[in-house]
Order: sequence, then C-alpha cells, then structure tokens
Amino acid sequence: MAVCEILSVGTEILLGDILNTNSRYLSVELAKLGISVLRHTTVGDNAERLAAALRTALERSDIVIATGGLGPTADDITRDVCCEVMGFELQMDDKIADGIRNYFAAKGYDMPESNLRQAYVPVGGDVFENHNGTAPGLGLKKNGKCVAILPGPPYEMAPMYQESVIPYLSE
Repeated sequence: MAVCEILSVGTEILLGDILNTNSRYLSVELAKLGISVLRHTTVGDNAERLAAALRTALERSDIVIATGGLGPTADDITRDVCCEVMGFELQMDDKIADGIRNYFAAKGYDMPESNLRQAYVPVGGDVFENHNGTAPGLGLKKNGKCVAILPGPPYEMAPMYQESVIPYLSE
C-alpha cells in the first residue's frame, strides 16, 4: 500500500490567517484510493525550510502532495523548490503562457508580467491543467517517488485533484 504525506505551503497558514482545508480534503480523498496519509506538514514560504520538509517527506513516503505556492508572486516558491529537490529543470511553456495571457484578456484585466512565472514547467514532468485559475499543477516522478504540486486555493485544488491527480496516481 502506498503512503503519502501532505505538504501545505504558505506562511498565511502558519499564521492562522487562513484555515487549511486542503489537507482534510486530500486525506479523505486519498483514503478512497487506498493511500494512507502518514502526516500533514505545514511550512511557510521559505525555500530552505520547504526543501528540508520535502526531503524528509520523500524519505518516509512514496507520494507527497504539496499545495500552495504556485502563484505569480516572489514568495510562491513551491514549483521551484520541488523541481530543484527532485532534480527537474524548469522551462517556459509557450502554450501555458498564452493561456495565462488569454485568461487576463478575457476578464479585461492588464496582466502583470510576473504571472508568466506560472508558465514554467518541469522538463520531463507532468502538467495538470487548471480550469479555475492560472497556475497549472505539476507532477514529478523519479526514483520510485511521486510529488504532485497543486494550487493552494481550494476551488482550484479540489477539481484539479479529481481531474488530474487521481488518474496520475492510478498509473
């Protein structure tokens, strides 16, 4: 039986500014797949602490699901840190970049260039479409370990889990 750790990323969770409903949701859903959740870990927006938490989670689990930190701001570091720890290089995906531009245009908003950070994806990794926001989710498989990285907002995370992560984990 596969075992999993849920890694919630965000200083706002540690400070109690927002309630971490993602871990509860994922625990319930993973149990339906027969995947045991060993731990919930929360770490702030700090690259060194996030890298350490991910390395520790990978030592004791087959699967790590990280939520949060995929957005356009400088403190959204989950994608970068997870890819670095797992040994994946990031590259710009022009199709995703165009989708982000179109998302803003359709809403009639000017797009800050920082939003294009969300279009960097791991070479050799998997990309999960986000039908409810701009940040795609990511899947990294290496050396028998699997890391799924999902957006933090529950209205983005839950549908992405259902549409993309369940089939990804079932492979």
